[in-house]
Amino acid sequence: MNKFLNPAFLLRLAIALGYIILGVVLLVYPINLALLNSTTKPLFALLLSAYGLFRLYRAVQILKEEE
Repeated sequence: MNKFLNPAFLLRLAIALGYIILGVVLLVYPINLALLNSTTKPLFALLLSAYGLFRLYRAVQILKEEE
């Protein structure tokens, strides 16, 4: 079986991409949320994207460890 078709890896990949996409959407689109003002909105978006990149890195690292 291809190591990239492992269901655990695909789930980790989907979650990581979800965080990255959510961060980019929050940063780019004019979404108004009551809890986020003009200062905290970009910071939260960057935090979501950074966490998504970290999750992506960990998914690849765990995949390499399973070999």
